[in-house]
Amino acid sequence: MMKKIILVLVAAMMVTTSALAQFPDNVKEVLKKCNEKMASYNTDAGVVFDMNMKAKVSILSVNGTVKSYVKNKKFFNIMSVKLLTKSVNYEIGCDGEQKWTYKSSVDEGKKDSLIITKATEATKNDYGTNNKDYEKEYSKAKMKEVGRYYEITFSGPKKKDISKKTSIKIDKENYLLREFSIDEDMAGFAGKVTMTITKITKGCSDNWFKLDMNRYKNAAVVRR
Repeated sequence: MMKKIILVLVAAMMVTTSALAQFPDNVKEVLKKCNEKMASYNTDAGVVFDMNMKAKVSILSVNGTVKSYVKNKKFFNIMSVKLLTKSVNYEIGCDGEQKWTYKSSVDEGKKDSLIITKATEATKNDYGTNNKDYEKEYSKAKMKEVGRYYEITFSGPKKKDISKKTSIKIDKENYLLREFSIDEDMAGFAGKVTMTITKITKGCSDNWFKLDMNRYKNAAVVRR
Protein backbone atom coordinates (compact mmCIF):
# COMPACT_ATOMS: atom_id res chain seq x y z
CA MET A 1 0.00 0.00 0.00
CA MET A 2 2.91 2.36 0.72
CA LYS A 3 4.02 2.00 -2.91
CA LYS A 4 0.59 3.29 -3.97
CA ILE A 5 0.92 6.22 -1.58
CA ILE A 6 4.32 7.12 -3.07
CA LEU A 7 2.81 7.03 -6.56
CA VAL A 8 0.07 9.36 -5.42
CA LEU A 9 2.68 11.74 -4.05
CA VAL A 10 4.32 11.77 -7.46
CA ALA A 11 1.04 12.60 -9.13
CA ALA A 12 0.07 15.17 -6.52
CA MET A 13 3.33 17.07 -6.98
CA MET A 14 2.67 17.52 -10.68
CA VAL A 15 1.21 20.88 -9.81
CA THR A 16 -0.12 21.78 -13.25
CA THR A 17 -2.76 20.21 -15.46
CA SER A 18 -3.09 20.12 -19.22
CA ALA A 19 -5.85 21.22 -21.58
CA LEU A 20 -7.82 18.28 -22.92
CA ALA A 21 -8.95 18.60 -26.52
CA GLN A 22 -11.66 15.94 -26.31
CA PHE A 23 -13.15 16.99 -22.99
CA PRO A 24 -15.95 19.55 -22.48
CA ASP A 25 -15.06 23.19 -23.11
CA ASN A 26 -15.76 24.21 -19.50
CA VAL A 27 -13.32 21.56 -18.25
CA LYS A 28 -10.64 22.72 -20.70
CA GLU A 29 -11.05 26.33 -19.64
CA VAL A 30 -10.78 25.63 -15.92
CA LEU A 31 -7.77 23.36 -16.39
CA LYS A 32 -6.05 25.95 -18.56
CA LYS A 33 -6.46 28.68 -15.92
CA CYS A 34 -5.31 26.33 -13.16
CA ASN A 35 -2.29 25.36 -15.24
CA GLU A 36 -1.27 28.98 -15.70
CA LYS A 37 -1.82 29.86 -12.04
CA MET A 38 0.11 26.92 -10.62
CA ALA A 39 2.98 27.34 -13.09
CA SER A 40 3.38 30.96 -12.00
CA TYR A 41 4.53 29.76 -8.58
CA ASN A 42 7.48 27.72 -9.88
CA THR A 43 9.98 30.56 -10.35
CA ASP A 44 13.70 30.89 -9.69
CA ALA A 45 12.78 31.80 -6.10
CA GLY A 46 11.12 28.41 -5.58
CA VAL A 47 7.91 27.44 -3.82
CA VAL A 48 6.89 25.30 -0.83
CA PHE A 49 3.71 23.22 -0.68
CA ASP A 50 2.32 21.91 2.62
CA MET A 51 -0.10 19.01 2.28
CA ASN A 52 -2.11 16.54 4.27
CA MET A 53 -2.46 12.98 3.06
CA LYS A 54 -5.17 10.46 3.86
CA ALA A 55 -5.40 6.90 2.57
CA LYS A 56 -8.12 4.40 3.30
CA VAL A 57 -8.16 0.75 2.27
CA SER A 58 -11.17 -1.19 3.54
CA ILE A 59 -11.23 -0.45 7.31
CA LEU A 60 -7.58 0.63 7.48
CA SER A 61 -6.82 4.36 7.45
CA VAL A 62 -3.41 5.98 7.05
CA ASN A 63 -2.73 9.66 7.68
CA GLY A 64 0.32 11.73 6.96
CA THR A 65 1.83 15.07 6.06
CA VAL A 66 3.90 16.15 3.06
CA LYS A 67 6.14 19.17 2.60
CA SER A 68 7.37 19.76 -0.94
CA TYR A 69 10.06 22.21 -2.08
CA VAL A 70 10.11 22.93 -5.83
CA LYS A 71 12.37 25.15 -7.93
CA ASN A 72 12.33 24.69 -11.69
CA LYS A 73 13.57 21.10 -12.25
CA LYS A 74 14.75 20.61 -8.69
CA PHE A 75 12.60 19.27 -5.86
CA PHE A 76 12.72 17.89 -2.33
CA ASN A 77 9.82 16.19 -0.57
CA ILE A 78 9.43 15.16 3.05
CA MET A 79 6.62 12.77 3.90
CA SER A 80 5.67 11.44 7.35
CA VAL A 81 3.11 8.64 7.52
CA LYS A 82 1.45 7.07 10.54
CA LEU A 83 0.99 3.30 10.13
CA LEU A 84 -0.98 1.88 13.04
CA THR A 85 1.37 2.54 15.99
CA LYS A 86 4.48 3.29 13.92
CA SER A 87 5.65 6.31 11.97
CA VAL A 88 7.48 6.06 8.65
CA ASN A 89 9.42 8.94 7.11
CA TYR A 90 10.23 9.35 3.42
CA GLU A 91 12.40 11.92 1.67
CA ILE A 92 12.62 12.17 -2.12
CA GLY A 93 14.81 14.76 -3.82
CA CYS A 94 16.39 15.70 -7.13
CA ASP A 95 19.13 18.24 -7.85
CA GLY A 96 18.71 17.94 -11.62
CA GLU A 97 21.48 15.37 -12.02
CA GLN A 98 20.67 12.74 -9.44
CA LYS A 99 17.64 11.60 -7.49
CA TRP A 100 17.61 10.16 -3.98
CA THR A 101 14.95 8.29 -2.03
CA TYR A 102 15.17 7.80 1.73
CA LYS A 103 12.95 5.60 3.90
CA SER A 104 13.17 5.18 7.65
CA SER A 105 13.01 1.65 9.00
CA VAL A 106 10.03 0.47 11.03
CA ASP A 107 11.72 -2.79 12.06
CA GLU A 108 13.93 -2.80 15.13
CA GLY A 109 17.52 -3.58 14.29
CA LYS A 110 17.21 -2.74 10.60
CA LYS A 111 18.85 0.29 9.00
CA ASP A 112 17.13 3.08 7.16
CA SER A 113 17.59 2.98 3.37
CA LEU A 114 18.88 5.57 0.90
CA ILE A 115 18.84 4.94 -2.86
CA ILE A 116 20.73 7.37 -5.10
CA THR A 117 20.08 7.30 -8.85
CA LYS A 118 21.99 9.18 -11.54
CA ALA A 119 21.69 9.84 -15.29
CA THR A 120 18.49 10.07 -17.35
CA GLU A 121 16.00 8.75 -14.82
CA ALA A 122 17.23 11.16 -12.15
CA THR A 123 16.85 14.24 -14.34
CA LYS A 124 13.19 13.54 -15.02
CA ASN A 125 11.28 15.87 -12.70
CA ASP A 126 8.13 14.04 -11.62
CA TYR A 127 7.60 16.49 -8.79
CA GLY A 128 7.87 19.82 -10.53
CA THR A 129 5.57 21.53 -12.97
CA ASN A 130 5.28 18.75 -15.53
CA ASN A 131 1.87 18.60 -17.17
CA LYS A 132 -0.19 15.57 -16.30
CA ASP A 133 -1.87 14.57 -19.55
CA TYR A 134 -5.23 13.23 -18.44
CA GLU A 135 -6.30 12.95 -22.06
CA LYS A 136 -3.84 10.09 -22.57
CA GLU A 137 -4.92 8.36 -19.39
CA TYR A 138 -8.73 8.72 -19.32
CA SER A 139 -11.56 8.70 -21.81
CA LYS A 140 -14.08 10.71 -19.76
CA ALA A 141 -14.08 13.93 -17.73
CA LYS A 142 -16.89 15.75 -15.94
CA MET A 143 -17.00 18.81 -13.73
CA LYS A 144 -19.31 20.10 -11.01
CA GLU A 145 -19.21 22.97 -8.55
CA VAL A 146 -18.90 21.96 -4.91
CA GLY A 147 -18.91 24.95 -2.58
CA ARG A 148 -15.84 27.06 -3.35
CA TYR A 149 -14.35 24.45 -5.70
CA TYR A 150 -14.56 23.12 -9.23
CA GLU A 151 -14.39 19.36 -8.87
CA ILE A 152 -13.23 17.51 -12.00
CA THR A 153 -13.44 13.72 -12.16
CA PHE A 154 -11.58 11.64 -14.74
CA SER A 155 -12.76 8.10 -15.44
CA GLY A 156 -12.50 5.36 -18.04
CA PRO A 157 -8.77 4.61 -17.79
CA LYS A 158 -7.12 3.80 -21.11
CA LYS A 159 -4.31 1.72 -19.61
CA LYS A 160 -4.21 -1.08 -17.04
CA ASP A 161 -1.77 0.69 -14.74
CA ILE A 162 -3.90 3.85 -14.48
CA SER A 163 -6.12 4.39 -11.43
CA LYS A 164 -9.78 3.69 -12.17
CA LYS A 165 -10.75 7.23 -11.17
CA THR A 166 -8.92 10.48 -10.43
CA SER A 167 -10.47 13.65 -9.01
CA ILE A 168 -9.06 17.13 -8.50
CA LYS A 169 -10.44 20.22 -6.76
CA ILE A 170 -9.63 23.70 -8.06
CA ASP A 171 -10.39 26.90 -6.15
CA LYS A 172 -13.04 28.87 -8.06
CA GLU A 173 -11.73 32.23 -6.87
CA ASN A 174 -8.03 31.94 -7.75
CA TYR A 175 -7.79 28.68 -9.77
CA LEU A 176 -5.27 27.11 -7.40
CA LEU A 177 -5.14 23.32 -7.25
CA ARG A 178 -6.26 22.33 -3.75
CA GLU A 179 -6.86 18.58 -3.75
CA PHE A 180 -5.97 15.46 -5.70
CA SER A 181 -7.40 11.99 -5.07
CA ILE A 182 -7.39 8.57 -6.69
CA ASP A 183 -9.66 5.55 -6.35
CA GLU A 184 -7.70 2.34 -6.70
CA ASP A 185 -7.92 -1.38 -6.08
CA MET A 186 -5.21 -2.24 -3.55
CA ALA A 187 -4.46 -5.88 -2.88
CA GLY A 188 -8.04 -6.80 -3.68
CA PHE A 189 -9.59 -4.04 -1.58
CA ALA A 190 -11.12 -0.74 -2.68
CA GLY A 191 -8.90 2.13 -1.65
CA LYS A 192 -8.79 5.91 -1.87
CA VAL A 193 -5.83 8.24 -1.39
CA THR A 194 -6.29 12.00 -1.07
CA MET A 195 -3.69 14.76 -1.02
CA THR A 196 -4.88 18.20 0.15
CA ILE A 197 -2.76 21.32 -0.30
CA THR A 198 -3.09 23.39 2.87
CA LYS A 199 -0.50 26.10 2.24
CA ILE A 200 1.57 27.52 -0.63
CA THR A 201 4.59 29.68 0.20
CA LYS A 202 6.74 31.47 -2.37
CA GLY A 203 10.52 31.24 -1.94
CA CYS A 204 12.82 28.57 -0.50
CA SER A 205 16.53 28.00 0.09
CA ASP A 206 18.74 26.22 -2.45
CA ASN A 207 20.02 24.05 0.40
CA TRP A 208 16.89 21.89 0.11
CA PHE A 209 17.96 20.75 -3.36
CA LYS A 210 21.37 19.40 -2.35
CA LEU A 211 22.00 15.83 -1.26
CA ASP A 212 23.10 16.19 2.36
CA MET A 213 24.50 12.86 3.53
CA ASN A 214 24.50 14.13 7.12
CA ARG A 215 20.71 13.72 7.08
CA TYR A 216 21.10 10.00 6.42
CA LYS A 217 23.95 8.92 8.72
CA ASN A 218 22.14 5.75 9.80
CA ALA A 219 21.01 4.68 6.33
CA ALA A 220 22.28 1.83 4.19
CA VAL A 221 23.24 3.50 0.89
CA VAL A 222 22.65 1.99 -2.55
CA ARG A 223 23.95 3.80 -5.65
CA ARG A 224 22.58 2.99 -9.09
